[in-house]
This record gives sequence, structure tokens and C-alpha cells, in this order.
Amino acid sequence: MKTKNWTPRFIALSIVCFLVGVGIGLLGYHYFLKPQLAVYEGLTQGNTSTNWQITKIEPTKEMVEKIVFYENGKQEIIDLKSEDGKGIASLLTRKLHELNLQARCVFSEEDIEKIKQKDRVVELIFKKPVDITISQWVEPEERYHIPTDEKGYRILENVETAIFILEDNQERGSEAHILVGHGVEGRIGYSCWAINIKKEGKPELDKSWIDGINRLMK
Repeated sequence: MKTKNWTPRFIALSIVCFLVGVGIGLLGYHYFLKPQLAVYEGLTQGNTSTNWQITKIEPTKEMVEKIVFYENGKQEIIDLKSEDGKGIASLLTRKLHELNLQARCVFSEEDIEKIKQKDRVVELIFKKPVDITISQWVEPEERYHIPTDEKGYRILENVETAIFILEDNQERGSEAHILVGHGVEGRIGYSCWAINIKKEGKPELDKSWIDGINRLMK
């Protein structure tokens, strides 16, 4: 009997298996391991974290129902279809995602009305309650009672409205603070937040967004 020479077939089969393996590996990397930047609108950095993290940005600007500007006891509804309205909605929702510093503030409904009447503020109202991932990184041992995403960034739940304080005329020290209204048992409770940044090596509240709003309001 003649002995068959399997060497060429074995080599060809090995090459095919190798190419198939490489193809599967590339597909797996693309769909499962490679960061899917297409579903992110930006990067946020938790100032309590030492590492950059990619945090998913929900399309909250598309969920905005109304933007109301308050000044000197008067209110003005911003046209969301205008270029300025779109710009304000985009800026405010982006700043909500950048929140990382919680202040100890307690507000009653009367306090909120006084703020709208006496301070210069802009209010963002959502069509329905939304959950917003912010850039405050939470220590693992604290996550049992604080909602976070898979990367440890805090989630503000059931957000119905947010009040951005442009000018504090009541001397409360609340300029550049953002009051986030959460739906709780049919009512709205407010938590007080700000954006903490490092400028020249020192922590400082971010007030740049106020200038951005002022430019768009002109």
C-alpha cells in the first residue's frame, strides 16, 4: 500500500484555522472589548477618582420639556427649537453629568419659590423623570446605599427638574450651585450640587457655565 502524504493538507488546514481564529478574535475585540465611542457623547472625570473613566452620557437634552429663565420676579420660557434654546439645553444637561460635589442644603417649597423670585436662575424641566449618571466616583464600600453605574459613578435617580443659580441675591453663597429636583412619592425633593474643578492646583467651583448661559441669553 502507498503511504499518503498528509503534510500539504495539514499545513493548509492549519493556515485556514489560524485565519479563522484571527478573524473571530478581531470581531470579538471590536464588539466586546474595544470601547464603543459611538454611544458616548463625551468623557467625564470624577474629581474624587485618580483615573479617567468613560461614562455613558444619556441623551438627556432630547428629554427636555421646558426651560424657564427667572429674573427680577419675572419668568421667560426659552424656545427649545431656536438655536439658543438648543445650545442652552445642551449646555445645562452636559453640566448635570459633570456634577461631583454635593453641598449640605435643605430647601422647602417656600425656599424654592423665593429663589425663583429673588435670584437669577434658569430651570430645566424634563418630560419625564430620568436617571442621570454624574462624574462623582463613589468608593466601593459606599455603593451599597448609593446608586452607581458599573464603573462606580453615581446615578441621580428620578430627576424631574434642575435649577441653575446664575446670581445669588439672597447672600446664601449658592451662586453656581445646581438644585436637582427628584420625584419622591408624588412630590419633588431637592439636593444641592456643584461642579468642583482644580484651578492652579486648588479646588474651585466651576462658574464658567454661567458665562456660557449669559452669552446664549443675549
